[in-house]
Amino acid sequence: MKVTFLYHSSFLVELSQCTLLFDWYGGTVPAYDKSKPLYVFASHHHGDHYSPEIFSAFGMENVWYVLGNCIRLSAKRKAALSIDDSHVFRLAAGRRLELGGLQIETLRSTDAGVAFWVTAEGKTFFHAGDLQWWHWEEEPKTWNEEMERDFKKECAKVAGRRADVAFLVLDPRQEDSYWWGFDWWMRTLEVGWAFPMHSWEEYWIIKKFKKHPYSRPYRDQVMEIFYNGQSFQLEEEEIHEQP
Repeated sequence: MKVTFLYHSSFLVELSQCTLLFDWYGGTVPAYDKSKPLYVFASHHHGDHYSPEIFSAFGMENVWYVLGNCIRLSAKRKAALSIDDSHVFRLAAGRRLELGGLQIETLRSTDAGVAFWVTAEGKTFFHAGDLQWWHWEEEPKTWNEEMERDFKKECAKVAGRRADVAFLVLDPRQEDSYWWGFDWWMRTLEVGWAFPMHSWEEYWIIKKFKKHPYSRPYRDQVMEIFYNGQSFQLEEEEIHEQP
C-alpha cells in the first residue's frame, strides 16, 4: 500500500486492486495505474477540499466519485462537465454505501460535509475531512462548548474501531488547542498509521506535536510529513518513505 500526501488534506492511496483519492482540488497527481478503478472522495464543498475540476481532470471511465451531499451539481453544470450520474454518489452523514469492492460510511463533520470511513481490500481508511474539535479563542464560550460536544459525539460512534490509516486534522491556526482533536482521535480509535493534514503546509507543527508529552503513547504511529508529494510505502509493521 502506497500513500502519497499531495497537499493540505489531499492524499492518494494506491492499493493492489484500486486507487483512492481524497479531497483533491487541483494540481498534479502522481502517475498511478489507470487500469484499476479510481475512487475520488470529496468531503465537502470548501475550496480547500473540493473543486468541480475533479470531473474534467479524471473523467468517468473507470472512475467513481463519492461526495459529501453539501456539494451540489446543477443539471447545467453536469452537462458542461459531461458527468454520468451513475458514477457520482452524494452522501449525507450517517449513510453507508457499497461501491465496487468498497464499503463506505460517513460521519457528520463539525464544520461542513462529512468524514469518510472506507474499507477496501481488507484495510480501513478514515479521512476526517473537517470533522475536528474546532476551538477558537475569539469565539464565545458557548460556541466552543457546543463544538466540543458535537465532536466527541461523532467520535463516540466509531470508538474502539480500527483505522489502519487515519488522516486527521492538525491545524496550527488553533494555537494552543491545535492538538486536541488529533489526540482525541488517537485515544478513541485503534490507529495503525496516522497522517496529519489540514496543516496549511506548516509542517513544523507535526514535529512539535510529536515532541510533546501528550503524544507519547502513539507518537511512533504519527507520520512525519516534510513536503507536498511525499510518499510512504506501508507494509505490515513497516514504513518505507518513497523518493
